[in-house]
Amino acid sequence: MSWSRTSRIEAQLKEKIAVVVLERLSDPRLGFITITGVRLTADKKLCRVFYTVLGTDAKVKLTTRALLDAAPNVQERIAPSLRMRSVPKLVFVFDESIEKESRMNAILDQIAEERDNAPKAAPAESEPAESEPAPSDEDDSA
Repeated sequence: MSWSRTSRIEAQLKEKIAVVVLERLSDPRLGFITITGVRLTADKKLCRVFYTVLGTDAKVKLTTRALLDAAPNVQERIAPSLRMRSVPKLVFVFDESIEKESRMNAILDQIAEERDNAPKAAPAESEPAESEPAPSDEDDSA
């Protein structure tokens, strides 16, 4: 399976951006951050960098602000290692998919727990119970 040129560039960008953000930025506002993905526009002039942050909403907001402020610096640091005419503008976007997945799993776990704790339904009246014999025609003649 061959990758398209865009996919290869996205993979390279993700790796290089992650190294810069995780190892070379020293902003105290940055939380425990993970770069989850990178998407280039068709003209390769804009790069959306998706990330997650471990922590509270306040920590997410601080990290978001730090990344917005650091975007030009990150762009400048990755430029020399890219084989592109121009480096795409970096836009950091908080990745909500992991949060949504976590909420969905919690809902599914709750549903499964409710099913396990629900009382078992009695057999329907139209079906004879296994322990009771079915009525026979001989009993009606008496």
